[in-house]
Amino acid sequence: MNQDFLIRKMTGRDLDEIMQIELQSFTLPWSRQSYENELNNRYATYIVADYEGEVAAYGGMWVVVEEAHITNVAVAPRYRRQGMGSRLLQALLNIARQKRVCRVYLEVRASNLAAMRLYSAQGFIPTGVRRQYYSDNDEDAIVMMKQLQPS
Repeated sequence: MNQDFLIRKMTGRDLDEIMQIELQSFTLPWSRQSYENELNNRYATYIVADYEGEVAAYGGMWVVVEEAHITNVAVAPRYRRQGMGSRLLQALLNIARQKRVCRVYLEVRASNLAAMRLYSAQGFIPTGVRRQYYSDNDEDAIVMMKQLQPS
């Protein structure tokens, strides 16, 4: 695993690189405007894994009262399978604990077995299905949840 990356808050200067990763990672990518809005959303927290000044990965979540919802996690193709997704997810969970979150939720494509393995390894368990959640192919989303003990 590459240890030479810094987890930091996402800024507007990161958006060009984030949009590249977004397009490489998702069949339904978010728009640049969506990320600009998220950076101004008081409920949202977005972070990046910075490798020598380059955005290698990013993730975000909303925190409302005692629940968090992970909105996205993505790793640039050239940095995959190096532990960055896991470290990024751990950082989001640590932020959630600091904010006194009790439960963290996310959705993942039913076909995305690599992401489900990552989430399961971090203690997320499947709790439901959102039928035909993804509009590009009507694929189901698996809802996963992790119970937290606040720090």
